[in-house]
Amino acid sequence: MEIFRVMGIEHEVYRQAAPSDRAGRTAWYTGFGKEGREIISRDAWGGGKYAEEYAGFSATKYSILPQIRLEPILRRRAEELNPGMVVFNTEVLDVQEQGDGVNVQVKSRETGKEDVHRARYVFISDGGRMFTKKLAIEWKGERDMMEMVTAHFASPLHLQHPDPRNFITWFSNPNMGGGTRTGYLYQIGPWPVGNLEDQEWVFACARTEEDPANFDDISMLKRLRKTLGIPDLPVRMLSFSHWKVNAIYAERWRCGRIFLLGDAAHKIPPWGALGMNTGIQDVQNLVWKIEFALRDEAGYDRLLDTYETERLEVGRRVGQTSANNMRSHSDVMDQALGMSATKSPEENRNAIAPFFDPNHPDHERMQAAVGRAQKILDSEFKAPGSEVGWFYPSVDMANEGGVDHGGQRLPDGSLNTEFYFPSTIPGHHLPHCELEKDGNKIPILDLVPLRALALFHEGAATPELTDERVRLVHIGPGGYDDTSGNWRKVCGVSTSGGVLVRPDGIVAWRGDLKSFSRATWRALLDRILHFQ
Repeated sequence: MEIFRVMGIEHEVYRQAAPSDRAGRTAWYTGFGKEGREIISRDAWGGGKYAEEYAGFSATKYSILPQIRLEPILRRRAEELNPGMVVFNTEVLDVQEQGDGVNVQVKSRETGKEDVHRARYVFISDGGRMFTKKLAIEWKGERDMMEMVTAHFASPLHLQHPDPRNFITWFSNPNMGGGTRTGYLYQIGPWPVGNLEDQEWVFACARTEEDPANFDDISMLKRLRKTLGIPDLPVRMLSFSHWKVNAIYAERWRCGRIFLLGDAAHKIPPWGALGMNTGIQDVQNLVWKIEFALRDEAGYDRLLDTYETERLEVGRRVGQTSANNMRSHSDVMDQALGMSATKSPEENRNAIAPFFDPNHPDHERMQAAVGRAQKILDSEFKAPGSEVGWFYPSVDMANEGGVDHGGQRLPDGSLNTEFYFPSTIPGHHLPHCELEKDGNKIPILDLVPLRALALFHEGAATPELTDERVRLVHIGPGGYDDTSGNWRKVCGVSTSGGVLVRPDGIVAWRGDLKSFSRATWRALLDRILHFQ
């Protein structure tokens, strides 16, 4: 959402996103029918009891908007910024680097005409259609972990949903083996809610050995109604698809003047909804570096190398986290309920029964076990360390973060996903705080320019700090007021120091500003920007 704010589409996304009373809850049920029971419901994604905590992380709000609603917003904005330059119904046949540019061979799907466009750089964002094969780039990670089927349908399901506030409903039916085998359901609008008949949903589940070999939309309809426990549910099927769960990433994200972004660089399981977010952050990381390279290709070529250095590890980690989230639904949640895909329906029914029976001697134990399982599932539903606390270790050239990077790195070297520790250690996201000017509150991230670095400083700026690559932002009298004192708490430097922030909101450097000459300041910027 911070990126959408910069793009100028934040408010339109809010307008179309799931309302706050539905976007912050999730729940587990055995089913919705007469025999269906709620297992547990909880706040999630910065909603409910987490709202105050999350409000301190950013000027923007956690929002849920399906990709089919987001893409038209992105298209309109792209066409506003580039009139007549956004082309559809055109297939890219080949991309070849040649000399000081790239030849892009395309074919019109409408006329069949082929053409060649010349570009200085090319971004491959092909939705994971494996353009990497043309570039001879291999993939790493876990493949084909599970075969899934997904239905996109319209239904007045709100009328029969036990609690429509739950944005995602997870099903653990003892008769179907629990967990992912049973399936999950989520709302996709449109919002604000209008005609209930037109409300759209997505249902997904794993293929099982009981399913027919030719699992078609009719099979899916039967499976959907069986899982929900509503045999007469009105359903208008809009689309149906088969897919396999992968947590894989390309071994290289740069090939000369060609860059991989989004699903072209990483395929991330949907448990955690991190795939699209990660892809959008890929773009944010790269575009400002391309901006610099367009000014001086040779000088900033090494800066372009940092895209892969910084983002590849993020793509790998997010994919693995999402795969672990998927496994936790069966390995942790089902286990807490005593259910397993290897047990018979009767065994599973007997296993889960004490959970619903307050008089059973195992009731409290199972309730506690489910509570512990939910704590593990926080990695999917409440993980500010993963959502905001991720960082780029390579940016920390002076190793200011040490071993733990302010608490954001655990002793085993993994990211602390449970907590977010705001920090200006280089490589970390600029902590959120509000400054004031002329009586107006301004989020600090709004002061970071798109085409230059921002130097936040409290002391007087000297001529030695003047550089075309940096915008000076004075915090103090005559500049922006830190009336809340939050900047002073998180900035990590003295009043004679400064914090240098990249256009993507990542801290590039922090330190004392008193001793710089024009030459040493320029040399520091060259090192930070990998200028040669």
